[in-house]
Amino acid sequence: MSNFPDFIKIRVINSGTGEPIPNIAVAIKLFAKHKNNYKFLLPISDGNGTIEISREWLIGNIKETANLFIMDYSSSLEDCYPRFEYAVWDEGAVQRAIRGRKLYQSALRNAQEEIDNLSKVDNSKYSPVTGLIELHGEKGIEATVQITPR
Repeated sequence: MSNFPDFIKIRVINSGTGEPIPNIAVAIKLFAKHKNNYKFLLPISDGNGTIEISREWLIGNIKETANLFIMDYSSSLEDCYPRFEYAVWDEGAVQRAIRGRKLYQSALRNAQEEIDNLSKVDNSKYSPVTGLIELHGEKGIEATVQITPR
């Protein structure tokens, strides 16, 4: 049995006003027990500042990454430590992600969609932030991420 929940829901809000912030790129890092940690771009925050992923989404991304880079990854979701880090990217990270997806575009199943979405994000308007969430066997996780306008 995994410590990872069935869903993770992140709500991105303005730290000063509490208003939801759409169109923000957030990444997640899973801490693997074997070889390298996994880092994934989450779906871009929607009109309510919400990002939601499922356990199946994580499993699918782990499999795709492990199959693409077979010498670098070996942990399944169940082999990851029960915590994850989220990161609201700065503009430099967004640009590096675009370049990386262009480089591996033929191998990644939704690279063009991610390139298009990343080209439109508003991360440059906000300061980057990271946080760590410990998991304790919850069925679902809901977290609020506060970001500050520049």
